[in-house]
Amino acid sequence: MIQMSKIIFFLLFSYVISGQEIMTIEKAISIGLNNNYGIQIADKNIEIAEQNNTWARAGKTPTVDLVGSFTNNLVNDNNPASFIQGVYYSGSLSAGLNANWVVYNGGRIKINKEQLELAIDQQQLNKLTDINELFRNIYQQYYEVIFQKEQLEVLRQVARLSQDRLSYEETKKEFGASNSYNLIQFESAIIADSNAIVTQKQLIETAKRTLYNTLDIAEYKNYTFEERLSIVPEEIEGSKLKELMSEENYTLKSLQMIASVNRLNTGLAKASRKPTISISGGITFAENGFKIFSDDPNSGDPFPFLLANRISGNLNANLNYNLYDGGVRRDDIQSAQLQEEVDQLNIIQAKAELNNQLDILIANYKNQLEVLTLTDQQIQVANRNLEITEERFKSGQISSLDYRNVQNIYLNAAFAKVGSIYGLLITKSEIDFLVGIYADGQ
Repeated sequence: MIQMSKIIFFLLFSYVISGQEIMTIEKAISIGLNNNYGIQIADKNIEIAEQNNTWARAGKTPTVDLVGSFTNNLVNDNNPASFIQGVYYSGSLSAGLNANWVVYNGGRIKINKEQLELAIDQQQLNKLTDINELFRNIYQQYYEVIFQKEQLEVLRQVARLSQDRLSYEETKKEFGASNSYNLIQFESAIIADSNAIVTQKQLIETAKRTLYNTLDIAEYKNYTFEERLSIVPEEIEGSKLKELMSEENYTLKSLQMIASVNRLNTGLAKASRKPTISISGGITFAENGFKIFSDDPNSGDPFPFLLANRISGNLNANLNYNLYDGGVRRDDIQSAQLQEEVDQLNIIQAKAELNNQLDILIANYKNQLEVLTLTDQQIQVANRNLEITEERFKSGQISSLDYRNVQNIYLNAAFAKVGSIYGLLITKSEIDFLVGIYADGQ
C-alpha cells in the first residue's frame, strides 16, 4: 500500500511561508497605478503639452533675432574700365536686431492657443482612458486568481471525501467487510483528485503571473490571496447607466475630442479668408574696411587701410490679403464643415453601438443572477445527495463507483456555483468599464 495519506496531506494543505504579503484588490490597483509605464508616459505627455501651451507658441508675441556677419573679399581686378585696378581687400563686420510682430491674422492666433489647450485635454483623456482599461484588467485578473483558488478548494473538498472513504474502506477491510477491489477504486479516485489539484495549482500560478505582469512587478513575489469569491447582487437600472455612459464613456469622450479638434480646424479654414497684418523693423551697425595693395601714384606711398562705419534702421508695416486662390479656401471650409458632420454621425453611431453592448451586458448580468440562484439550489441538492449516498455506501447498498459518480455530481455543482459568481463579477466589471466609472473612482 502506497503512503496515500502523506500524498493527500501534501496536496490538500497549502504551504505557508513566513513573511508573505497579502494581496488585495485595493493593493493591486495601487501597485498598478504606481508601476504602469503607460501612465508614466501619459504624465510626461501631459507635461509636454502644458509646456507647449503658451501665447508665444500660438504666435501672439513678437520675434526678435540677433544677426551678425563677417565678410572678407580679396579682388585682383585687371579690367582697364574699372575705377579701381589691381589687388584690393574689402571687409565688413556687422551686427543687428530684427523684429517681427504679427498684429492681426484673422483670429488664427486665438485658435492656435485653443488647439494648444485642447492638446492638454487630449493627453489627460489618454491617461484616464489608460487608467480605465488598467483598472478593468487588474480587477478581472485579480479575481481570476481568486476564482482559480476557489476551484482548488472545491477539488480539495472532494479529495478529502475520497481520503475519508479510503480510510473507512481500509477499516472495513480489516474486519473483513470490504475487499481489495473497493480499495483500488478509491485509490484511483484519490490519484485522479491529486492530479486535478496539481493542475489547478498550476492554473493559479499562471493567473498570478498574468496579474503580476499587468502590475509591472519586476521580480516574482508569492503574494497570498486571502479573499473568498463572493458577490452582492446589484439592481441595475439600464436607463441610469446609459445616461451615465453618455457622459463618462471614453470612446465617446475620444470622439468628442476629435470633433472639438475638427471644429477648430474649421475656424482656421475660415480665418484664411482674412488678411494678415504684421510689423517688422530692425537696426544694424556695420564696420567696413578697405585696402588697396599698391602705391599712391601721386605720393608714391602705399594706400592706407581705410575704416568706415554705418548705422541703419528700418520700420515696416506689411499687409497680406489673398484675394483669389481659385476656390481652394472655399473648398477647404466646406470639407472642414463636412468633417464636423461626419464627427457627429460617428458619435451617434458609437452611442447606438455602446447602448447595444450595455443592453447585452445587463441582460447577461440578470441571467447570471438567475443562474446563481439555480446553482445554489443545485449545490444544496448535491450536498443532500452526497450525504444520502454516503449513508447508503456505508450500509453496502451502493458500490464505490456509484459513490464516485455522486462525488462528480457534487464537484460539477460546486464548480458551477463558483463559475456563476466569477461570471457575475466579470460581467459587472465589463459594465463599469463600458460606462467609464473606473478612472473616475481612482
